Amino acid sequence: MRERRTTLSRSRNKGVAVLGVLAIVGVTGMLAYQLVSLQSVSIAHVKLTKNYDQLLAYASGLEELFSARLLQDFFEADDRPFDNYEENWASTEIEFEISDLEESEFNIRVFDLQSQFNANALNDPDSLIAAGAFSNLCSKVRLPYDTSPKIKDWIDDDESIQPSGGEDFEYSRYDPPFRTPNQLIADLSEFDYFLSLNDEESQFLYDHVVLLPTNQLIVNINTVSEPVLEALLASVDVQESVRSLINDDRDYTDVENIIADYPFMETLRPNLAISSNFFRLEATVYIPNIGRIDFTSEFFRHPDDGDVTVYKRDFGKRHEWEEEIEF
Repeated sequence: MRERRTTLSRSRNKGVAVLGVLAIVGVTGMLAYQLVSLQSVSIAHVKLTKNYDQLLAYASGLEELFSARLLQDFFEADDRPFDNYEENWASTEIEFEISDLEESEFNIRVFDLQSQFNANALNDPDSLIAAGAFSNLCSKVRLPYDTSPKIKDWIDDDESIQPSGGEDFEYSRYDPPFRTPNQLIADLSEFDYFLSLNDEESQFLYDHVVLLPTNQLIVNINTVSEPVLEALLASVDVQESVRSLINDDRDYTDVENIIADYPFMETLRPNLAISSNFFRLEATVYIPNIGRIDFTSEFFRHPDDGDVTVYKRDFGKRHEWEEEIEF
């Protein structure tokens, strides 16, 4: 009887030992699986980071290329003391390629930002035409009548409300509430706080309105768009067609020459220039098996020494091209 009990006890101990071993094997297997999974995630993360860093390097190269073009254009000012879209800085050609990466693509387009209306000029106390010109521009797509005063109140450093404008008192009742920054606007997206615009209105603003880090309203007559020029003239009660000027080969080397050809431009003399200091580069880099990066950079070229500075970058907007990149 004792022998039978001893045998049963030994069997039970063996069963417990087997279960213990199985449990250890199971836990070890789970830990091993977790380690392998984490390692795979880490490897993928490192690969993505490496690929993105490589794309950023090429993006930086395109910025350097455009900066070099602007600097070269500055030193050639003795021969061509003006800026228009026929010059090398405006070229969409890329002088380099990645020879060891087949099917890689680079796309760029550039803009003279002084061909558009600087909405930050609404805060220029010395400008007598900025508000009227901006209202005229807005009327072309019937933007809300309160667009101009709300932008001015958003920028100025006082609490006085423009007619149909808005200051902290009004915006504190919004959900969520917010306050005006009382400084120059950095991006068109700020308009979303206090304006309700549809897609067409937003696109019109993007095409004809810029937000330069200055409150001056100076346009380059060699690149200015027709709607902006018409809005400026209408603000000084000049109703003249500018179609012939816009369609002409604009390579004016002096404001006096513009006024000589178009006497009605005399009233805009303080707001005219023949060269520019602010530019935008839109670019896309695509490399198969690595990825795609879209970016927008804005540049300031100092008028005294030609020094070029990138003062704004945006990696959040995807660009569209005539031959869309496959990705």
